[in-house]
Amino acid sequence: MMLRRKTKDERRESVILSYTKLRTLVLKLSYPLWGKRNASKDLGLIFVMLLLLTASAVAGKKATLGSFDGFVERMGAGTRELGRGNTGSADTASMPAAYWNPAILGFRQDFGYSLSAEKRDLDRMGGSLGLESPVGKRMGVGFAMLYRGDLAFDVINEDDETMGTATPYFTMMYLGFAYRVTRRDAFGLSLSMSYDNMDIAEYYDGVELVDDYRSPVTLNLSWLRQWNEQWSTSVVIRNLSFSKNLSAKWSKNTSTDNSVASTDGVRPKVLQIGLGYRSRVMGKPVYAWMEAIDYQVADTLLAFDPDLHVWTGRVGFECEIIPDGTLRLGMDDLDWTVGAGYKFRIRIGKKKYPFDVNYALIYESEAGLWTPLSFGLRGYIP
Repeated sequence: MMLRRKTKDERRESVILSYTKLRTLVLKLSYPLWGKRNASKDLGLIFVMLLLLTASAVAGKKATLGSFDGFVERMGAGTRELGRGNTGSADTASMPAAYWNPAILGFRQDFGYSLSAEKRDLDRMGGSLGLESPVGKRMGVGFAMLYRGDLAFDVINEDDETMGTATPYFTMMYLGFAYRVTRRDAFGLSLSMSYDNMDIAEYYDGVELVDDYRSPVTLNLSWLRQWNEQWSTSVVIRNLSFSKNLSAKWSKNTSTDNSVASTDGVRPKVLQIGLGYRSRVMGKPVYAWMEAIDYQVADTLLAFDPDLHVWTGRVGFECEIIPDGTLRLGMDDLDWTVGAGYKFRIRIGKKKYPFDVNYALIYESEAGLWTPLSFGLRGYIP
């Protein structure tokens, strides 16, 4: 018996290099490791640099990356950030900060919350939840949870008979801490753990199959500097472990009676470098964001072989076209995103409670897939 999706267009599904490849393999019980300057000139230069960075992604290597665990993490979190190319590590306003860059928590002044939900093509769904708060004047703490799942997969036996449907889901949780060492610099760390449930054990008679898996705790380290009112930079190192070579690697026992061979779960080490730029064009606030990401797909401390690395880039722009109203545009590798958001303020007594509502539209260009439903809510409680 196996589990797979029947789609109307098999060709489109086959080119989803990361997410769908991982799902298909897993659901077939293979279980792989899943001075002042001119602002317009500045933005033009940044735009050219970011396009060159984004164009450097190699599709063949991304297929390799899709066979490793951590695809939930790579899809990102937060509708606001998603609408501008899935960028957020160099922005002190990004949420949930425990995921994007725990160092951001050192700049928090009020309790913050964020909630997002999305419905993607091929019956994929997802979302995120974030809670964060300052601790004293220089520290912050935050929690984030990312969720990805499928609404209905057909469970099919060897005779190509449909036995039923499954609803697998995958989550990652983060607990982040930060300390702001200066007015402009903060360092952070977060502890992360994943939990997966395949929802297929009931269809296997005579086999004590295990549906759920829980990864060991991994460590993420980060730094963020707000150089001035215009520039900010960030560095995030993800998926370090306390095991050999600092690699996040563990065994997945697929059955309690050992009737199905166990497999290894491996999450690649990630180096994520972010850059943010803020300016005004024609009197309107304009922001540009860039992220360069290196995935080391090898169980070693450091690998200098370029064949053991996958490089990709993200770029995003946003402009406050009307007071409190923002439009966004971005690219996550070769996937286009657009977004919009509006800020609200509710007064209760003498206090104002700001929050904003955001929307994002995603086009996965290599697969020709759309995500028309992605909404988010975020705000602060003073």
